[in-house]
Amino acid sequence: MPIQRQLYRYCSALRIQLVIIFAIISLWKHIHGFVVPFISPSDRRHRHYGTSNYKIQHKQECQNNNRATSSILHRRFSFTIPAVANDDCSNDEDDDDDDDEYIDTDSLGDWRNFRRSLSTIIETDDGNNLIDNKDYRDESCKKTNEEALTKQDKKLAEEYVTGVWAHVTSTPEIGGLVVRMPLEVELHRNYNHSIMGSRLRAILDEDAEGVGIPTDDLEMNHWYYRSKEFIEEEMRNIANLADDNDQIDATTLEEDYDELLHSYLENQETWQEVCLVVEQNYTASGNSQFSKTLALNRPMGWKLTENLGKLAFLGAYNLKISKTANKKLEKFMKAFQEEFACYVGGPNDQGEGSIMIHGISNLPGAIEISPGSKIYLGGVDAAVEGVLSGKYKPLQFRFFIGCHNYNESKLDVEVRLGKLQPIACTRSLVLKQCKALPTPLWHEVLELCGDELANLSRLEMLKYEDLKFQVIDEPEIPDIEDEIYDIEIVEDEDDDEFI
Repeated sequence: MPIQRQLYRYCSALRIQLVIIFAIISLWKHIHGFVVPFISPSDRRHRHYGTSNYKIQHKQECQNNNRATSSILHRRFSFTIPAVANDDCSNDEDDDDDDDEYIDTDSLGDWRNFRRSLSTIIETDDGNNLIDNKDYRDESCKKTNEEALTKQDKKLAEEYVTGVWAHVTSTPEIGGLVVRMPLEVELHRNYNHSIMGSRLRAILDEDAEGVGIPTDDLEMNHWYYRSKEFIEEEMRNIANLADDNDQIDATTLEEDYDELLHSYLENQETWQEVCLVVEQNYTASGNSQFSKTLALNRPMGWKLTENLGKLAFLGAYNLKISKTANKKLEKFMKAFQEEFACYVGGPNDQGEGSIMIHGISNLPGAIEISPGSKIYLGGVDAAVEGVLSGKYKPLQFRFFIGCHNYNESKLDVEVRLGKLQPIACTRSLVLKQCKALPTPLWHEVLELCGDELANLSRLEMLKYEDLKFQVIDEPEIPDIEDEIYDIEIVEDEDDDEFI
């Protein structure tokens, strides 16, 4: 049985166990008045990032059949289970007080590693279950990665050497990754909602029928190259529509060609992006209402110029600052003048100040993006002081200009459409700098996932076998550089008006 199917089987079993556990808690609470550990919802960190707790919502609804429903809402999963019938329907108002009770996920231990162990369980021929720890990465590349990471952060390098891992998940989660899939995979997965995807599926259906197997059982090498040939042929057909000036009027394209051209260009813009999910807000049904991600492998620069420093520290729109803020800017420039790891985080909010992530738990002003992730956001002032004092190294911090913002569950939609693959991983993959990597981050993450994704990495590397490093040319930064040279400095007494 393929490892991926085993993964889904064991995750499903885990979900069932969770449902049973919470059903027992709900029953115990009805009978004995048991109350789970409470964490105040007024905690700003928990409320803003929405990742700190398993929230148990319990509402009694006394109807004609005298039954009630308990809803267990987690930030990633949603379950509905039948509750115990209650003959006393006079306590509706009192029960409303129990609506906002929480279970602290910190008490659950290292649940990410526990889940990872479930995802790597395989079944042998003799029926025994084993942990599949096969590493598909090249040994020489692993060693080079370790050496580079040691120069950046020794503690992080130790974590990388002793326990780096990654595995697929069904939905995006804060502290996890979303990885851009090639167009070949997108069309293969999205045959229900894509015209071109359905046409590719019809071709694969014929292939599968010819060998007498279900379409979903076709080997990856077969459907990947079928998809690749299909895309190349259709793109040639589109190119043949060009006029004498080699121009194509997109408004005249048929719907299927228009869809393919749009998907092709979109895929090129986000080619092999590996993004960290740093924020998610959820609807009552468990879908992400708003999500924010940062592209980890789009390096923008390693040397801090005056212009880049102002953009990163102040943003593009703060053209009038106080003397105090200007002194902070000068210290920022001094701290990172030799080494400054700056990335294009995405196309949104590029005029705002940069977002800084790191792995330093006790840095003042920093917030852990998700409990247990050990990935932290913010604390720039303390980072500057730490670098200047020699306590920290400049490359222990990663700065991002811009981000990807997803509204109205768009991140979930892109996963469903086959564009993005959610992946959980250790923080050493997230925090290491993408500078002249021996293996591009996209390939390393997929190789660590193993199974089909490791094979996909190999197929993509064969397609671009001359690719050595992951570099972005001419990042799409707004034309604001000339505007941020001249900054007006005002007296500190006007600090309330300016930053």
